[in-house]
Amino acid sequence: MSVIYMKDDFRKDHSPPKFLRNGGEMGRIIGEKDWTNHPLGIPEKWPLALRMSVSSMLKNAFPNFILWGEEHYCLYNDAYRPSLGKEGKHPFIVGQKFEEAFPELIETLYKEVDSVWKTGVATWHENQLVSIYRNGKMEDVYWTFSYSVLIGDKEETEGILITCIETTDAVLNLKKLQESENQLVFAIDAAELGTWDYNPAIDFFKGNDRLIDWLGIPKGTTVSLKIAFEAIVPEDKARVMDNIQKAFVGHKASRFSDTFSIKNHRTNEIKIVRALGRAHFNHDKEFYRFNGTLQDVSEQVRYEQKLKLANAQIKKEEQRFRDIVFKAPVGIAIFKGKALVTEMANSTMLNFVDKNVENFVGEPLFETLPEVRDTVAHFFEEVYNKQEAVRGTEVKINIKRNGGIRDTYFNFIIHPITFSRGEVTELMLVTNEVTDYVKSKFVLAENESQFRNHMLHSPIAMTILRGRDLKIEMANKRMLNHLWRRSWEEVEGKKLAEVFPELNGQKYLGELHQVLTTGLAIKDKASKVIINSEGRDNTFYLDYHYLPLPDVDHSITGVIVTATDVTDVVLSRNRLENFTKELESQVDLRTEQLLDSNEKLQESIAKLENANEGLQSFAYVSSHDLQEPLRKIQMYTSVLMENEQGRFSETGKKYFEKITNSASRMRKLIDDLLAFSRSNDDINKYEEIDLNDILEQVLEDSNNTIEQSNAKIKVEKLPKIEAIVFQVHQIFTNLISNAIKFAKHGVQPEIIISASEVSANQLQILRLNSSKKYIAISITDNGIGLPKGMEGKIFEVFQRLHGKQEYEGTGIGLAIVKKNINNLGGAIKAESVEGKGTTFTMFLPVNHS
Repeated sequence: MSVIYMKDDFRKDHSPPKFLRNGGEMGRIIGEKDWTNHPLGIPEKWPLALRMSVSSMLKNAFPNFILWGEEHYCLYNDAYRPSLGKEGKHPFIVGQKFEEAFPELIETLYKEVDSVWKTGVATWHENQLVSIYRNGKMEDVYWTFSYSVLIGDKEETEGILITCIETTDAVLNLKKLQESENQLVFAIDAAELGTWDYNPAIDFFKGNDRLIDWLGIPKGTTVSLKIAFEAIVPEDKARVMDNIQKAFVGHKASRFSDTFSIKNHRTNEIKIVRALGRAHFNHDKEFYRFNGTLQDVSEQVRYEQKLKLANAQIKKEEQRFRDIVFKAPVGIAIFKGKALVTEMANSTMLNFVDKNVENFVGEPLFETLPEVRDTVAHFFEEVYNKQEAVRGTEVKINIKRNGGIRDTYFNFIIHPITFSRGEVTELMLVTNEVTDYVKSKFVLAENESQFRNHMLHSPIAMTILRGRDLKIEMANKRMLNHLWRRSWEEVEGKKLAEVFPELNGQKYLGELHQVLTTGLAIKDKASKVIINSEGRDNTFYLDYHYLPLPDVDHSITGVIVTATDVTDVVLSRNRLENFTKELESQVDLRTEQLLDSNEKLQESIAKLENANEGLQSFAYVSSHDLQEPLRKIQMYTSVLMENEQGRFSETGKKYFEKITNSASRMRKLIDDLLAFSRSNDDINKYEEIDLNDILEQVLEDSNNTIEQSNAKIKVEKLPKIEAIVFQVHQIFTNLISNAIKFAKHGVQPEIIISASEVSANQLQILRLNSSKKYIAISITDNGIGLPKGMEGKIFEVFQRLHGKQEYEGTGIGLAIVKKNINNLGGAIKAESVEGKGTTFTMFLPVNHS
């Protein structure tokens, strides 16, 4: 049956079908041949039986030849190729008919092919002479071959399988050996073989001297086959006798082959021998001779037994190795070829690359992980080029994990494990992810850098001493300039005892070595130390601390030394102790003077109380007696302006307006003085207030002013405190009024009111009660600001920075603010940049008691 395919079905650049892959040169030739118009058709469409037969043939190391179909189309493998010679039939007979490929065999083997096809009975020939045309001429060639049928898809004969081997050289050599019996005997003796020859007609068994010696039979003794058999050990005897009987009746071409043990009759030595023999038959098929050789294979068999045990152990170890590999905490993978097709990957490796077996194993590495090509491809290339292992340490590799590209770091080694024709064919990758370690190292390096920078700029003297020799690794400026009084170049890398030999008589070197030995810190206060510098001994009193410096393996390799010079403190304390006695002697005198001062103080307090009463009287006078004339002046000027305005000249109107303005300012000045004098009146009216509520009232009272100025006020959340409502109201009113009043012309006023907690350091700077909790309230504006140096003066009474015509006011408002804040136990400060604005920050205690 023939199948015709269109030309378009054949792809010139197609890859060979799977059954031709790994089929050597003949697999390639068959795959590249154009089968489009061949009766068999293209290989992809060949019958399954033919494809399986060809695949098996191509992978067989024994010479095979296939004749397929009734036309007997020729196909063969690489092992058969040399039998065609160097010139002539190869590769042109691929796909040809048998009669076209081998016309010289039509009268001989072609008939046998036809017989096997029809009968299905296999044939076998040994050392058969067959003349064929090769190397440009007819040659006599000896073959040992077998013909057997190949069953097709329909379970019928579809082809002939020829299994053959050329034995020309063997036959010619055998003939040569037969021509010289002496040479044969010599060869047998050289091979240390035992030989036997048995004549069944007379039951005569003859062996060479070596065999007779193995059997332990005296030389010259007539030996029957039965006596010879008695040397075979009991456990092998039945099997050997059975195989010999089969040879005697022509089984397996009358050949005898077996391995068994024999026992020496004299010495009881056991030998393991391999027997090869043949039974010979005459033309009447009568058995007339049985001969052959015995080879001592004791050592070989024992070695084979050991080898089997070793192989079993190897398999066991191999399985154990595989188990270890798949359970190993490091990633392991094997790649094949330059395409780096993944053959194996353990679970750790799959976790590293966020893959599973199905989408990683069997696929090229850079197709499954394209993102790593630029980073690692050159490592694999280096292994192929150098044919030796390549290592990578802390290599940064971007890997896609959890849907995103992640920065990872790996240590790895790529090792070639198999070679073919001098080239690497397989690679093993062993890798371990060190991302956490590398990132920790980066952090550690940064921390170390920051630590060293901190040490170098620390106001406390610091140094690092390394090793048992206490070599100076680092020292900051305070240590170098103040205590050591040496440059860094003078001490860098030197032993502490060499730079400061005077320390040998002091306790400090011993303590440093104790820290290195025990790993425990040592510290002391006001310890006296003598350091020689600039040619003289300098005495210091130091508070010092020796801290152990551990390495990555937790061993102590150095000491960090911190030292604070307290010499002045110690000397001052000594001087203070010297003054103690004198001070005690003066206590009585000072006590007597203090009692006298207390009496005078009581008198002063009485006078101060009288003054306060006078001040309150003054406040009353200011509020009634002084304001009454002003009210009349304002009343009459108002009447004049309404009734007589038309009679005034322009100059008169200006003067009258000045009188009115002056009276208003006088009224405002008296009100402010009254408020300033009464700022202590409410000292006992403390209560818990919500500053947000007070501020809301102030903003409501100032609504007209805010709207007229178009001011923008931003208020953050304010806390609750214990305070006097009236005074807090005055504080907010004056500060917000000032912020609006001193706005820049043409710029919308912006005011921000915020609150924050006050740190202990700020309390100390402001000299406030550190046992209380304070809050800081800031009022920031974008106004004209204050001239530099005026931040403190503006809180003084009648202090003005601008003329009355430019900005109205009495100069008392900020004095009232400061006095109220002082009454509340707080403080206030101003910070300003002229032309940019001012921030007033008041510090108020949360609780009064």
